[in-house]
Amino acid sequence: MKHRRFEYDISRDIADLITRLGSDANAFENKSILITGGTGFFGSWLLQVCCTLMLVNRINLDVYVLSRNPENFLKEHSYFPFNKYIHFIRGDVSNFDLPDIKLDYLIHMAATSASETFNGENQLRKIDLLYRGTQNTLEVATRASVKKVLFTSSGVVYGSLNNALFSEEMLEAPRTTLITSALGEGKRLAEYLIGYYSVKGGYEYSIARCFSFFGPFLPLDIHYAIGNFVNEALNKDEITVRGSGKELRSYLYIADAWVWLLKLLVHADNQIYNVGSSNPISIKDLAILVRNTLAPKKQVKCLGLIQEVGNFSRTSYIPNNEKICKKHKLCEWTSLIQGIKKMANA
Repeated sequence: MKHRRFEYDISRDIADLITRLGSDANAFENKSILITGGTGFFGSWLLQVCCTLMLVNRINLDVYVLSRNPENFLKEHSYFPFNKYIHFIRGDVSNFDLPDIKLDYLIHMAATSASETFNGENQLRKIDLLYRGTQNTLEVATRASVKKVLFTSSGVVYGSLNNALFSEEMLEAPRTTLITSALGEGKRLAEYLIGYYSVKGGYEYSIARCFSFFGPFLPLDIHYAIGNFVNEALNKDEITVRGSGKELRSYLYIADAWVWLLKLLVHADNQIYNVGSSNPISIKDLAILVRNTLAPKKQVKCLGLIQEVGNFSRTSYIPNNEKICKKHKLCEWTSLIQGIKKMANA
């Protein structure tokens, strides 16, 4: 089945995002930026932000994007002329190099892709990619005199502590002997490298520990619960909760997330910030919300299975986002219902 993905025009979201950046949008004037991991869910939004800054806001910005297969990305995203405004560099994050340029900004997001995780990517490769990929990226970036770095880490670095909001001061971590801790341990290693190379390279950084997100372009047919529920509401006879339904999650709309993340880049201060919603919802209630919003007559069924796709299971995965929201005067502008409707139209 072919999913409808690109009928929803995200340009209004992008315009609102740039408005919310305020004067920080001007920080990209006459700057050069390298983006790794720029062709996935997060990347497709970021690249359109960059292009809009150039096209609509008339900001002079050079954007370099590392991709193992830029042709695939450009074909899948043919709705927008990315190739006219983005410099794509073909290569692997673990061994690529840059042209002879100077960098102002680095946004490092490269990790095992969502589809690779869903299809059972080797756990050791996850750690290897995050360690060697981050090390090589920072070597390249420091040679190019990078000034500010944003690294998208993950809330999995806190491990599986249940029934608590994760805060940046917590010292909890994944179990080192748990095979499914690879992503958490790999992200922790990468965070260390970000700090280590900041001394060597003299850049400022922000580490964003990212949680759960939603919005148009999120895959609807892999391990993202909200994506599966939207897909089933639109295309199936019923909506299926594969776990117990009691698991708690929270969701930040992707356009809102990019306001938060770009603020962290512009105002890099060598600190760690949680990026995600602090409004919890159970997986069963999420399925019911999607059902009520998109297909009120459909049934919601709970299978009660134990679910582990790539990472260790967690009964609760909610960040405390007070630190970033207070410092940068941020909030969650887009409700779950609003975002679900946008996903359905994508």
